[in-house]
Amino acid sequence: MSTARALFPGAMGPEGFISCFDHLIPETKLRRMLILKGGPGVGKSTFMRRMHALLSSQGEETTLYFCSGDPDSLDAVAAPQAGILILDGTAPHIVDPIIPGARDSLINLGVCLDEAAMRPRLEHIRACMADHAACSQRARTYMRAAWALRRDSAAALAACTDQAHWMRMQSALIAAVLQPEGEKSAAPSACPVITDAVTPKGELCLLTSDADTRVIRLGRHYAMDLTPVLRALSRAAQAAGYDVEEHLSPMSPGSLLHLTIPALHTLVTTNDTLPCEQTFDFAACVPAASLLRRECALAQSRADIVRHMQHAVGAMAQAKQLHDELETFYVPNMDFAKWQTLLEETIDSLKENP
Repeated sequence: MSTARALFPGAMGPEGFISCFDHLIPETKLRRMLILKGGPGVGKSTFMRRMHALLSSQGEETTLYFCSGDPDSLDAVAAPQAGILILDGTAPHIVDPIIPGARDSLINLGVCLDEAAMRPRLEHIRACMADHAACSQRARTYMRAAWALRRDSAAALAACTDQAHWMRMQSALIAAVLQPEGEKSAAPSACPVITDAVTPKGELCLLTSDADTRVIRLGRHYAMDLTPVLRALSRAAQAAGYDVEEHLSPMSPGSLLHLTIPALHTLVTTNDTLPCEQTFDFAACVPAASLLRRECALAQSRADIVRHMQHAVGAMAQAKQLHDELETFYVPNMDFAKWQTLLEETIDSLKENP
């Protein structure tokens, strides 16, 4: 069995859903895209897990994309080398075929539902969906409040940063990261990925490292935005001929949290939990006297951000409970024998036309 990588294909943010669904497999490498449709409880995540088990047993390297709204469920499975992508094409990440039939297939698991048996529950389902939407909206409201405070704190820190010190450290970081040699790309590019998300279980990070990964940590003050450093490193790596992965921050639209350079087996991260080989402490670029004058305001802002994020997670947890309730309307009315037939037909189609 191959080891699967774990990512989020999208995440809830203060301005709505942030999506990387268009970047799961490059268009030039995509050979088959299977798009699952159907309501909650029709078995989309289980269908993807079965497909993943098949691909993994065949030795394919895979990526599991977990749902930020329910981290125990899948939103997509990708086998990049085989060019196979299976994904959930329902809201909030609606996906439809781009090249129907020849490459992209719709798999409607809703055909396994006894719709006549569900119609008497229409008003209950409608009310549950409305409550779910309200909880999601409340979570975004709390995220927006936290984002505004993060932005203000980042601006306060930037205003008192020693820019000369910052630029020297940025140059030293770029030199250290690009010192090894790796396989270069003819047309280097940056691919957005999401490893961090706000979920009903709290703020989760799916970053991992292994013995082959060189981890370089960027030290910072709470709420300090190191996006300029990561983007400068991204540009330098691409100029040197390397593809990069830019890890998006769902809590600060347009910002980055980490950068991966696969050819150099290097992860540059703001995460402070992973063991690292080297640290570049950008917090040292803020003079102590300047920081002291802003200490009280920054501490209050941090406390308020934490409080708002706790409320956001609570709202998402309530939304998850309502989604589970929705599933109770669907699961009893599913024909899982028919579902199994659809799964087997899909597996056969991959064998016949990989």
